Amino acid sequence: MCCPLKLSKFLPLFFLITMVLMPLQAVKAQDKPTTKAPVYIVQSGDTLYEIAIRFGVSQNDIIQLNQIADANLVSEGTELRIPGLVGMSGVLTTTVIPLGQTMRNLLRQFQMPDDLLVKINRITSPIELFAGANLILLQSESQMPLSPRDALANGDSLLGLAAGSNLNPWTLVLENGVANPSAVVPGEQLFSASINGDQPEAALSPLVESITITPLPLVHGSTADIHITTDQELTLTGTLNGLTLNFFPVDDGYVALQGIHAMATPGPVQFEVTATAANNTTFSVQQNVLLAAGNFAYSPSIPVDPATIDETNTKPEDDAVAAVVVPATPTKYWQGVFRNPVDEPVCIKSWYGNRRSYNGSEFNYFHTGADYGVCANLNIYAPAPGVVVFAGPLTVRGNATYIDHGWGVYSAYFHQTEIKVQVGDKVEAGQLIGLIGDTGRVTGPHLHWEILVNGVQVEPLEWLETPYP
Repeated sequence: MCCPLKLSKFLPLFFLITMVLMPLQAVKAQDKPTTKAPVYIVQSGDTLYEIAIRFGVSQNDIIQLNQIADANLVSEGTELRIPGLVGMSGVLTTTVIPLGQTMRNLLRQFQMPDDLLVKINRITSPIELFAGANLILLQSESQMPLSPRDALANGDSLLGLAAGSNLNPWTLVLENGVANPSAVVPGEQLFSASINGDQPEAALSPLVESITITPLPLVHGSTADIHITTDQELTLTGTLNGLTLNFFPVDDGYVALQGIHAMATPGPVQFEVTATAANNTTFSVQQNVLLAAGNFAYSPSIPVDPATIDETNTKPEDDAVAAVVVPATPTKYWQGVFRNPVDEPVCIKSWYGNRRSYNGSEFNYFHTGADYGVCANLNIYAPAPGVVVFAGPLTVRGNATYIDHGWGVYSAYFHQTEIKVQVGDKVEAGQLIGLIGDTGRVTGPHLHWEILVNGVQVEPLEWLETPYP
């Protein structure tokens, strides 16, 4: 009888402790999210804002779903669940869609069901899969993308491709989800996990090994470098956003450079190229490429002489200048990066791409170059070798000089007080070509410097850092 009496003394205390601990345990259990959702592993340099943009979700939704107390503490290696995909599981990654990929190819390479790829990327039509766009992938941790194989050549078969690549043909059939091996047609891309690291990258076709566009996505004001790798002599034609491309031979194929206009409509733009061999065999690619907005600043409205914005004056001048920069000279005069057109210290007073208004007009103008102030001396130098194709006075541009650097690349220098070269002169990098002034449409002395690529003004400062092609 003694023991039950002693136990009864502890029962109230036991229930009291239980009642205290239960809420604490419940709170502790809520510290970790329990809703099932795929995770994205934070990479070096990621921010929550960039991750939200990449996956097309709200930054606040990511914070709430993951119960993040301090967004600044999210570091490399952190596993973040992404909202909008609740009920799925796996690891989320993103990849930039390369040129030449189709919906069918992407499904094969990443081994994803088509309904899943469509759902997580919110795809309403296959034409939305344009080169340069982000593609969201959902895979298990052990699943790896397949590697591309050479496309089938005319007269070749899946069996022949497998034999030539030392692959098991039935493994190739299963990996690519091919129901009928004989239905695989020439030019069709296949993928395989059974690829040796020392094997060359898959060729697009018997004529063209690869086609790349840099940068992807395209950006307002950028210089697009279109590189076609081939070991054959080809005739190439093509366009990018409606502009005709000019291709020139290089050691491993052909290159075309094309400026991206700072006010072009952002979104998908069309790219197409056709390669023709000596035997009239052809290969063509047509695909939309993403053009991203440059997000340029808006400058305060600038008061100028009305005559310098009157179309009766500006249009004839623009037309004359456009004709000067049309030829794409086959000789490439420059090597590597360009140098600054002025002495150090360099001070830039206005940047490329800034949206502009004159005399209170709409912001339907943009700054077509970089303005260098007078911070060292008045000297203007050629930034790279070339040939002078224009040197003289203009209404808007003032005393102006244009230099042809070859391959459709030109540099221009406006508002000079003195021009020290003439048409036909061959110049070298660092050669004195003029003096800074205040002629034309200006509010003070400065050098307006432009780079034009296939007739389009681009961000000139990129040419000081990037060797094109």
